[in-house]
Amino acid sequence: MKLLSLTSIQFLLLAFPLTTIFAQPVSESEQEVPVRDRGIALYYWDSRIYHHFTNFGDQLSEAIVERIVGHQVRTTFNVLYKRHYGKNKLLAVGSILHLAEDNDVVWGSGIRGAHLNMKDKSTFRFTQLDVRAIRGPLTREKLMEIDIDCPEIYGDPALLLPILFPEFKRKENPSREYIVIPHFSDEYLFRDNPNLVSVKENWDSVIRKVLDSKFVISTSLHGLVVAEAFGIPARLLRLTDNEPMFKYKDYYYGTNRNEFQYATSIEEALEMGGEPLPKCDLDLLLQAFPFELFPKAKRNK
Repeated sequence: MKLLSLTSIQFLLLAFPLTTIFAQPVSESEQEVPVRDRGIALYYWDSRIYHHFTNFGDQLSEAIVERIVGHQVRTTFNVLYKRHYGKNKLLAVGSILHLAEDNDVVWGSGIRGAHLNMKDKSTFRFTQLDVRAIRGPLTREKLMEIDIDCPEIYGDPALLLPILFPEFKRKENPSREYIVIPHFSDEYLFRDNPNLVSVKENWDSVIRKVLDSKFVISTSLHGLVVAEAFGIPARLLRLTDNEPMFKYKDYYYGTNRNEFQYATSIEEALEMGGEPLPKCDLDLLLQAFPFELFPKAKRNK
């Protein structure tokens, strides 16, 4: 596997035909695809159902997949989609593998880590999956425990944002020295912090604020992923046990940073600076996307 730093990957990947095809904005006409032609249903966790707000990290799944295929996609928030409709679903961005069913397709998802007994049928409803790529090696190990084939293709799909969305560019002179992006369960700890960026904002708004900052401190996994995708230094902040460490380790290990460290205060994060930037094969991650399940996708034309 070739390992490329994300500081240069944005330019190197432009030489590959795959990436240049998908680095074009989706026009309204391209989005107007009949529902029956939109391919496999995409599942992502919808916080509106449970918490009455959107979570930008989960929203990224739909945005990324639609940019890759070049049209609107069918989405579902029904975790029992196959039981109810007899069809498989696609899982992409997020710690959502515990919500998969037999033969669902996985591209870049991971395990959250709250439940790690893969044979616990009250938590995991699958014995077979069609895995194209996985967030990191820890999730892969857990799947291998129950004899599910899993390629060593690692990476969170949000790392592809600079390639898929060339309209998002890092500011030459960012207006903020740093921002703090807490997981929504930690947001109450930062209500009075003027550098707060809420994950409850729309996904593109969060990205623009990341791009206008010199440094990102985050308890949200995708606050880290988005910053690092664009080459912006970021540091994991750990103040509570609200989110299991498993998913953070999975992401860091999958991007060749097994010695990562987290801060326990904003002051410590500022002193530590950013973690070394990710190293992974983004071209391989993109090639692993299940294009054949989207008959109207650009690559299939």
